[in-house]
Amino acid sequence: MVAIPHIAWNFDSLAAFLVECRPKHGKAAVVAIRHWPPFRETRKIVGQRLLDFPNGEAMNRTLSNSPVGFLALLVGLTVCLSAAQVLAQAEPQASESASESRIRELIEKLGSDSYATRIRARNQLRRYGLEAFDALREAQDHEDSEILAAARYLISSLQVSWSKESDPREVRELLFEYGAQSDADRLSRIELLGRLPGRAGAEALARLARFEPTPMLSRQAALLLLKQPLEGDTSQLSLQADRIESVLHGNQRDSSTWLLAYAADLRDGQFNVERWLELVRKQRSTVDSGSNHNISSESVLELVRILAGRAIEEGNRDAALKLAADNVDLVSSDTSDLADHCQWAIRGGLYSVVIALYERNLHPFGRNAGLSYSVAQAFAEMGEQKKAQERADHAFGLNPFPPREDKEEDEDEDSVVDRKLVEIGEAHLDVGRQLYQRGCFEWYDREIREVIDHCGIESMTGVRARREIAFSLTERMMYDKVTDVLTPIVERLEKDAQYSQRLLGNRISVDHILSTFHFADAMVELKRPDRIAIAKELFQQAYREDPRNIDILIKMFRIDPENTTWMKSIRNLIAQDLARRERRIAQYELDYKRSRDGRILAEELNQFAWLVANTEGDFEKALKSSLRSLELTDDTYPDDESARLDTCGRCYFALGRFEEAIKTQRKALKLAPHSPPMVRQLAEFEAAQKAAQQATDES
Repeated sequence: MVAIPHIAWNFDSLAAFLVECRPKHGKAAVVAIRHWPPFRETRKIVGQRLLDFPNGEAMNRTLSNSPVGFLALLVGLTVCLSAAQVLAQAEPQASESASESRIRELIEKLGSDSYATRIRARNQLRRYGLEAFDALREAQDHEDSEILAAARYLISSLQVSWSKESDPREVRELLFEYGAQSDADRLSRIELLGRLPGRAGAEALARLARFEPTPMLSRQAALLLLKQPLEGDTSQLSLQADRIESVLHGNQRDSSTWLLAYAADLRDGQFNVERWLELVRKQRSTVDSGSNHNISSESVLELVRILAGRAIEEGNRDAALKLAADNVDLVSSDTSDLADHCQWAIRGGLYSVVIALYERNLHPFGRNAGLSYSVAQAFAEMGEQKKAQERADHAFGLNPFPPREDKEEDEDEDSVVDRKLVEIGEAHLDVGRQLYQRGCFEWYDREIREVIDHCGIESMTGVRARREIAFSLTERMMYDKVTDVLTPIVERLEKDAQYSQRLLGNRISVDHILSTFHFADAMVELKRPDRIAIAKELFQQAYREDPRNIDILIKMFRIDPENTTWMKSIRNLIAQDLARRERRIAQYELDYKRSRDGRILAEELNQFAWLVANTEGDFEKALKSSLRSLELTDDTYPDDESARLDTCGRCYFALGRFEEAIKTQRKALKLAPHSPPMVRQLAEFEAAQKAAQQATDES
């Protein structure tokens, strides 16, 4: 019997068509049949199948010239297929075993001495489609080079239906023509699937983990699914587990193995530490033995990181430490790999892992400032302050500036700044930025002050150092120090128009520097009640210089709420800003539908929500805008995600939904744990919730 997979209709649809054609006679019926779309497609498929049988070519020509006879044949085949389906359901295991045996037999024929045999085997394997995928993937390592090459070709040419009709609409859109994309584009779509809310992309990710021919992309699909939290009721989790298992059913690919363990976690409703420890041990054994080149130390290390993170979320820090410590040797001695793993360990509070890396890699840690500061931070968090300061001092001294020479501030740049000085200054700036992100503010200040001391304002490196520390001081509300550090630049701008052009030529915004200076000056003046009028003038000047900075508008909205004239003017400014943003949002929504790049749209929605939630207006609309911006935010950029979660928390707070505000703000701080404004906002939310609870208790 000839198996005819992929026919897109069944006996019922065929019978319905015959009933429809019953009144027609002779040539009219033939014409109707000829133009029926399923007829043309199916005749082509059956014709290809017939070529595999004796006299198949002659039969194919006959059927091509006789559509009515062909239709009669299809009726018989449909009945046969229906019967075959019943038999297949009665004996599924036997049928599957027979198919697997046939597929392996055909794979061996790919290495036949007969060209005709090889071509027939190739065509028949292609018709098996995904059913032959696993065996073909294994054949890519075949000892026969002819079979190996043919298997690789067939894997790449399989016509895979990556989406299903039962998939959510957004999943079908992301997987549309997926197989025709480049590796980079496919990776982008996989990442978008991983960000869909409510595990909407879970089944599709499992499908990609099993059938994606590129191992790296297969693993990435699996890793993104592993990052999905175990949230939902028992029935939902169990249903999700069923769907994942139905896609993978027995597949031995490493990414499939991971997901089967994840499905077991879904069914249990919790993270099973022992199950994952055993799986990682097996993967490590494979890497150490080199028995499977598709499983690499990098993929196992990424799996370890995800599992350790899940263990931390479950409150099992000991398991996380064990996973990380047992596999610390997988981290290469490359500086960037060491820095990446140190950052990950510090974020997770796994400080002993950083020390273990340091002890295994003394040389690279000893000559890299960033790595040395990582060790210093780890020692500090573990309470060993003396060792921490020793490593921090070592890091600070690794790239020293040459001795300073006494020079006038207004000398030409070429005579003041040499290339070596700039290189050293930029290196200290880079290290300083890392320290600020980690919350090591004392070490950060020392690094940036060192650049300022050795690079005057004639050097663009010196200007950038002053600008960056001004930003950090603003976040830490040290406004008097902001004015001190920016005053030399502001004074030079006032007397030298060419200096302004030089800054602009180096992509340094003069307006932003002036706005930051005047905003800080206004905040200093606000400390004295009799200086509020001067503070207002400075705020207005700062806003004119940088109208994109809506935090200035927010501050002006709050400083004098009882002054009706003042509030009217500020409300007008806010209304104008919001109107402009709504027009841009409408345009960016149209652009997003065309390009699917939502970065600009996400930022505009976030700014709109932040302004409304911090002043007045439609707080529900602000929340919807914030949630929309989060949907569009790429979680590979944690700074963007944390900022938008921070906005979302403020929207919940504006609505009086304190519990959700606090929960969201904690998510933001998980991504940016040392952000001073975010820390202050969480404290504000918690204080408001406590006050509301006390008021409720008293009443």
